[in-house]
Amino acid sequence: MKNFITGVFTLMTMGFTFAQFNVDVTSQNGNLNTATVDQTGLLNINTLTQDGNRNDADIDQVGAFNTNDAESIGNRNNIDVDQTGLGNSNEVSQLGNRNSADTWQLGLFNSTEQTQIGRRNEASSVQLGTDNSVTQYQDGRRNSASAWQVGDENLAIQYQDGRRNDASLIQVGDENIAGQAQIGRRNEATGLQVGDSNFLVQYQDGNDNSASNDQIGDGNIAVALQLGDDNTAMGVQIGDGNELYQVQSGDDNTAIDVQMGDDNYAMVSQSGDSHMHTGTQMGNNNSLTVTQSN
Repeated sequence: MKNFITGVFTLMTMGFTFAQFNVDVTSQNGNLNTATVDQTGLLNINTLTQDGNRNDADIDQVGAFNTNDAESIGNRNNIDVDQTGLGNSNEVSQLGNRNSADTWQLGLFNSTEQTQIGRRNEASSVQLGTDNSVTQYQDGRRNSASAWQVGDENLAIQYQDGRRNDASLIQVGDENIAGQAQIGRRNEATGLQVGDSNFLVQYQDGNDNSASNDQIGDGNIAVALQLGDDNTAMGVQIGDGNELYQVQSGDDNTAIDVQMGDDNYAMVSQSGDSHMHTGTQMGNNNSLTVTQSN
């Protein structure tokens, strides 16, 4: 990862023999709010606003030019931020009650943005590397979103509007892109990208849908689109340059696809209810198109 770890720890051990100063601006309005801010290094900047009761924030910044801009408006919200390195940035906005937002950044120029509106939402972002980006948006109640990035220049976007949705994403490698959108209730989306330049989109509009995609290799594309209730989409890609598209419009549909090899193509379209598809492609340059309707 461009030897970022070596650079980070070199930065940490330099001792900053030149003039050092950090900036903290914390505002508390309400009752029983708690905030702990620890800054070590040069020109780390923290801006924190707590407006309400019993909000809690723990901010740790080690290194140089790290920035954190956070606000909790409501009651019993929690923010936990750990930044180690150079030029990392984090933004958190909480509007509601009992929301939780966690960020851990180790490296250079990573960015995280978290927005929570409602109650009891949970968001977590872990970034180890350089120039990684995470955006998490939650509007509703009891939604959960987690993103892990290990590598450089990865992009993750998670959007949740509803209740009890669960989205998780792991990216290991460089220049991977993933987006997860959930509208409704009790939807579940999981994504794993190991390699470089993989692309993943999971979109769920309805209730009780499940989407799972694993990409191991380089340059793979996977899209899972679910419109309706109780649909299941699963995809596994091992190799390079594979493409998988699963579109489900209706209820109780199931699509399971496995691609092992390079440059395989699969397009699955299910319209209506209760369709079942299982596809396996082992080898190179295979093509599969499936259309199911009723």
